[in-house]
Amino acid sequence: MRWLLTAVLCGTTLGCAQRAVVPAVVPATAPAAVSTPALLTLEPAALALTRQRLASGDAALQASFSALRRRTDQALITALRSVTHKTSTPPSGSKHDYMSMGPYWWPNPATPGGLPHVQRDGQRNPQSAGDALDSNRMQNMLADVRDLALAFHFTGDTRYARKCAAAIRTWFLDPATRMNPNLRYGQSIPGIADGRGIGIIDTRDLWLVIDAVALIAPAAPAVSAGAARPATLDDGALTGTELRALRQWFGDYADWLDTSLLGRDEAAAKNNHGLFFDVQLAAYWLFAGETEKARQLVFEAQTRRFAAQIDAQGRMPLELARTRPYHYQTFTLEAATRLARYGQVLAALPRPDPAGQWPATDPRCRAPERHPSCPLDLWHVVIDGKSLRGALNFVATAVVAPASWSHATALEPTPPLAPALPVLLMARRVYPPPSFDAPLAALKEIAPDHVAWLMWPVP
Repeated sequence: MRWLLTAVLCGTTLGCAQRAVVPAVVPATAPAAVSTPALLTLEPAALALTRQRLASGDAALQASFSALRRRTDQALITALRSVTHKTSTPPSGSKHDYMSMGPYWWPNPATPGGLPHVQRDGQRNPQSAGDALDSNRMQNMLADVRDLALAFHFTGDTRYARKCAAAIRTWFLDPATRMNPNLRYGQSIPGIADGRGIGIIDTRDLWLVIDAVALIAPAAPAVSAGAARPATLDDGALTGTELRALRQWFGDYADWLDTSLLGRDEAAAKNNHGLFFDVQLAAYWLFAGETEKARQLVFEAQTRRFAAQIDAQGRMPLELARTRPYHYQTFTLEAATRLARYGQVLAALPRPDPAGQWPATDPRCRAPERHPSCPLDLWHVVIDGKSLRGALNFVATAVVAPASWSHATALEPTPPLAPALPVLLMARRVYPPPSFDAPLAALKEIAPDHVAWLMWPVP
């Protein structure tokens, strides 16, 4: 894909070493050899607003920004991570294959060797987070990549871009340390399964890598129009060759998700796993240039996911039936809001067919007879009274009045509210004020230094 960059000046109070550039989602006609990746999940306008407010000394963002700088200063001195660093070896015999264990599975107390493991829903086995496996290592890598890319974007300090690029290079590109683009051994269960389709949810945050390469792209040395990027690893961003290789990695992983038995199993899931499968595949297809595949998937999600998983009161019954209902309802909304964001991205792209996109007023765009050529607006579509807005309102009500939450369980006696922050911040940028202002004010008291305040600032 070919993309246009929108330049925004860096604020002087941040000590920027150069002009920072906000990657946009507007297609351009730049040569493929020098095309620059675009932001897919984060919004250029949102990040520009954050940088403007940081430059003006906005006190509301200082706690988040200070926390970001503390984390990134630590990330600069943290060793690079790879799937090959785990102490165990997958059944394939290759440490390049990702491997994790189902977090809610424990040794069987009724058998001498503890096999087969037994399930305790909602109770995490600490063994699933150890150095023998990859899940914690990958999540830590992704958190560093996110923080380093944001820190470079807000400060212009190329140290952050260089470390971010090195982290991505080590995990995805270096032949000695790269992860194979599959999840054959995700969320294994000792004594039962080497890997499960459920394990695919482990890669739900790989979107951070896609947006990170867009944010650090301005750290690359300037080249003349039409010239290829120099094949050096000394600058602060990935080279053109590396970007193509990274797109290939995500394209290969998308193919595996789309065609493997484990991928098909996860795609058939009717709860949060199904939504996270869709949102992953949509992002990876977008990054790899398979926009029509992504468009069809997002279109089908309106009925296959949203209308099927949300009821008319905004509840997600399959999530509320879990031992941690508020966690799972809010967790699932992470996937739902990102999928709605990809609908926005796709709506901004031109259609390759002459018919283009039908207007929302076309009779064929009335639910449930909607057609793929209708506008992709998952934020506002309502089918049989079911909507994303309703599901967001449901969790927002609990933020404002926690005592009103009527789904307490032994493992979740009160709703854990902070995880609602990213989804409500994303929603606040879409729905008109005063939508979600009250719950966001409450969350400001609960999580004042959360990184989401920088990623999706309140307009």
